[in-house]
Amino acid sequence: MSKSVLLIGGTGTLSSAVLQCALDEGYDLTIMNRGTNNSKIPRNVKIVIGNFYNQNELNEKFENKQYDVIVDFLSRIPSDIERTYGLFKDKCKQYIFISSACVYKRDKNDFPIKENSPKPNELWSYNKEKYQCEKRLMELSEGTKSYYTIVRPYITYNDERIPLGISPSYKYHKTIIERVKSGKPWFVWDDGKAITTLTYADDFAVGVVGLFLNDKAKNNDFHITSDFRYTQREVVELLFKKLGMPLNIISVSCHDLCNGLPEFKQMLIGDRALDAVFDNSKIKDAVPQLNFSVSLDKGLDKIIEYWTKSSALYDYQFEGRLDALLCKYDDQIKYIKYPNAFNNSYMLYLMYRYLPIKVANKLRKWI
Repeated sequence: MSKSVLLIGGTGTLSSAVLQCALDEGYDLTIMNRGTNNSKIPRNVKIVIGNFYNQNELNEKFENKQYDVIVDFLSRIPSDIERTYGLFKDKCKQYIFISSACVYKRDKNDFPIKENSPKPNELWSYNKEKYQCEKRLMELSEGTKSYYTIVRPYITYNDERIPLGISPSYKYHKTIIERVKSGKPWFVWDDGKAITTLTYADDFAVGVVGLFLNDKAKNNDFHITSDFRYTQREVVELLFKKLGMPLNIISVSCHDLCNGLPEFKQMLIGDRALDAVFDNSKIKDAVPQLNFSVSLDKGLDKIIEYWTKSSALYDYQFEGRLDALLCKYDDQIKYIKYPNAFNNSYMLYLMYRYLPIKVANKLRKWI
């Protein structure tokens, strides 16, 4: 009889890869989510439609349910863990919490980062909240029938997602490809010197599924990070090369970037502007079959092929705001209509390039 697994989530970059890997390994899969993005879920996966934040609804949906493994992709703050683990602690053998490798302090004296390296990194609220979730999970698990496993991914990408750190949401990454192909510049911050570690989602999934009911995973923690390290500039340079375009890269100061795109300020200062070098020997020991096989060179080939075949979705809101930032460095940057862009793209671009964002957001509903 196959082992049963519940994925809390199931359609994101990480969870969709874990879902497919678990199916390939013969697990009996159920996912729980809001049901807004389930059109591509395989038919042999059971779907429970539920509100992650509604305790009473979850209690009703999962009454008398039991699973071998539950993987929680959604908990973000301690109250999420309290609600979710409180419900599922006696409904599974193993509870896997997907945290983040951003929790490490990232002191260069600790490189390469190990699981026991100092935590948390207090420069970004996300880092602190994920670490608080980890600690709360460990406290709640005492005296329960299940055991916990903490998994920390770092920057993980798939065929839809170019791993650039600061960019449009991943469903709109064709914007980046057409921007580069049109001759417009892309950017790095502080000369692009920060070292990053990039992991392809399918490789990450092998690590997660390899921890299912694994004795070495009992009440233990792992970061699942690849062997592939690059500077931010190397990532951008390789993208230009893959698209056959001459380099057109602007180095933006962190100060200007935080002023121009303030919603990325904490993420930039608390993560993307810092080096990220990991020792992944612990996960390799626990999951010997894990082989990080997809380098950025292979990954970008997959991404470009995917977006070549996919319908156009462009983020002209991001385009306008980015060009407003970059025009300080290059005053020749102009609007370009990308293939099959919507007719309102020019108006959106103008609004977000030249108007305060609050004004642009109010006007957007009228176009």
